[in-house]
Amino acid sequence: GCILADSVGLGKTFTALAVIKYYELRNRSVLVLCPKKLEDNWQTYRSNYKTNILAKDRLNYDLLFHTDLSRESGLSSGIDLQKINWGNYDLVVIDESHNFRNNDTYKDKETRYSKLMNTVIRDGVKTKVLMLSATPVNNRFNDLRNQLALAYEGESENLSKKIKTEKSIEEIFRRAQTVFNSWSKLPPEKRTAKSILDALDFDFFELLDSVTIARSRKHIETF
Repeated sequence: GCILADSVGLGKTFTALAVIKYYELRNRSVLVLCPKKLEDNWQTYRSNYKTNILAKDRLNYDLLFHTDLSRESGLSSGIDLQKINWGNYDLVVIDESHNFRNNDTYKDKETRYSKLMNTVIRDGVKTKVLMLSATPVNNRFNDLRNQLALAYEGESENLSKKIKTEKSIEEIFRRAQTVFNSWSKLPPEKRTAKSILDALDFDFFELLDSVTIARSRKHIETF
């Protein structure tokens, strides 16, 4: 899996819809998980509406909301949550994936993050994960680590063996956070993008290049 971290207005939804179509053409089952406030957006592209500019593509993904991960019954977008086979999705697209930046555990309570990880991603068929977020990091690199963990089923060695890094995923993020903490205490004139980029090590960039896509407006306009 990966995170598509293009800025707002650069077409993350359309990129995701193209990936969804790729999977649907191969008879794969697709789930879109989005915040409830974005329902109309995702509902339009799979419906026979005049406003659906992609109607000819006949997109047919299931649509559910982040909050549905906390529910055991009821209907959502026409789906019976009591009957749904969460583990049967080949591709899960998570819009505004930064809402899953926390992996906090609560005694005797399954969180949305743990439900997503255990019931949707780890259970059943092998699941690919496409995360969309213009702001994957708030102020902790663990925000990014927790989201990326969804793409390798929470087992960091699944990712480590695919990329050319010397350190473990946990160590890479721990060191990056230490650099960030030091950088954030610098005086404003020294707290520049260049100074933090110079301080982060090679393994961090190798990791990011392997699992994130973040394009500039100029790049998209050009290509």
